[in-house]
Amino acid sequence: MSELRVMTAQSEDLEPSQRAELLALCGAAFGEPFEETWDRVGPGLHVMGELGGRVVAHAMIVDRRLYFGHEADLALDVAYVEHVATAPALQGQGYGAATMRRAGGIIGEEYALGALSTSRNGFYERLGWETWAGPTSIRMPDGERLRSPSRDGQVMILRTPRTPSGLSIEAPAAVDWRSGDSW
Repeated sequence: MSELRVMTAQSEDLEPSQRAELLALCGAAFGEPFEETWDRVGPGLHVMGELGGRVVAHAMIVDRRLYFGHEADLALDVAYVEHVATAPALQGQGYGAATMRRAGGIIGEEYALGALSTSRNGFYERLGWETWAGPTSIRMPDGERLRSPSRDGQVMILRTPRTPSGLSIEAPAAVDWRSGDSW
């Protein structure tokens, strides 16, 4: 692996050219236009892996609230990871993993828990993430929970030194609703 420089920037600090570069990277990695998805998530901290003057890997940390237990027994503000992407031609070379290790370090220093939703659990498990085994739901604005069975087995967490000791990965978990894909 060539020398990867991993850096961070808040959304509001990105230059228009950097934002365009990140949108292009995510669009190429996910195989679809990305601007609407990007805007839906809102501002956050971008963790970027740069190689030879261009960003080749990206992850974004946004603040979200997750609820654990049957009646939201525990509510935590978590670091929710979005838009994890590596340039398609460079996937499998460790750039995405290096970027996620940096994101994990930030989560460990600043949050009680990290969370994300993925269909690539094995990639994250190698980096210390655990697959949530309990049922998942979306918490609507009125507080009602709607089951999201399509996300069961796709939600993952990263424990930190501040993670509550009683947090069981078999408990129900819910995330606040947002337009588009809530998880």
